[in-house]
Amino acid sequence: MGFVEASEFTSGCETLVTTLAEHREAHTIRVCRTIVEEARDHLTPQEFREFILFIQALILVDEDAFVPFELGSKYEWKGLKSADAFIAAYTEWVGAEALVTENRHFLSRRDDLPFKVLTAEQGLKRISSLQ
Repeated sequence: MGFVEASEFTSGCETLVTTLAEHREAHTIRVCRTIVEEARDHLTPQEFREFILFIQALILVDEDAFVPFELGSKYEWKGLKSADAFIAAYTEWVGAEALVTENRHFLSRRDDLPFKVLTAEQGLKRISSLQ
């Protein structure tokens, strides 16, 4: 399906995560190393341990260095902050259909990105409709 931003793991969006885990064969979920680091910064040690166990079984983790610098620059030129530009570049680079996020900067820019931007609730509805 797409790319789930760290805030979806750290904001208590357990329904989305549980649904993804239950239907893992139907979806490909990818995260970049930056998202893993961001999750570590926002989770307790026990929560981070659970997160790592979850992603090891379900998610592909890509190293940030593989994402072409030019893609990040393109999104910075469009006005995204550096970290958001990287997330947009990563999402495009992996060919994700959608970015699932609660980040207001992405949610306000849905029309000028080459991928869909979904809230956790919208992502959950979309996954549920595919079952």
